[in-house]
Amino acid sequence: MEALLLAGTENVINYILIGIVVLMLIALPIMMNQKNKRETQKIQEQTNSLKVGDKVLTTSGVYGTITEIKFDDTQKLVVIETGGKTKSYMTVDAYAIYTVFKSEEELRKEQEAKELAEKAKEDEKKAKHNKESAKEETTVAEEVKVEETKEEPKEAEVEVVEPEKKSKKKAK
Repeated sequence: MEALLLAGTENVINYILIGIVVLMLIALPIMMNQKNKRETQKIQEQTNSLKVGDKVLTTSGVYGTITEIKFDDTQKLVVIETGGKTKSYMTVDAYAIYTVFKSEEELRKEQEAKELAEKAKEDEKKAKHNKESAKEETTVAEEVKVEETKEEPKEAEVEVVEPEKKSKKKAK
């Protein structure tokens, strides 16, 4: 009897392992496709944002500055000025641009935007903290009121006045 139970659990484990392998075979291509889409979109955005004057690095390792952008039948061509004293010009496909270096102005703008975002985040935290502390103060005040009302009522001082005994004396 025990042997049948052990054999049954081994089958269950085998089915679970097969299920995991099937899920991996399905999920892996989907995740790889998503990654490729993101990379393709990033490259497309970079290629579309190229402009004259950008400092770039090509996939072949050539540094230069874009001097002209041409549109051929099916591709976007970029003319790059390279060299120091002796200038030379290269025409490459826009997709051969590996990196676009940002100008000092763009870096400064990004830094300012980052600082503003951090400041806004800090202000939001302070506002949230102030709101919470105000809420705590309100809660404490409410608790004090509740405690005051929960106190046992003081016994009222009541004067017991005994009625005067009427005398049966009549005035003459």
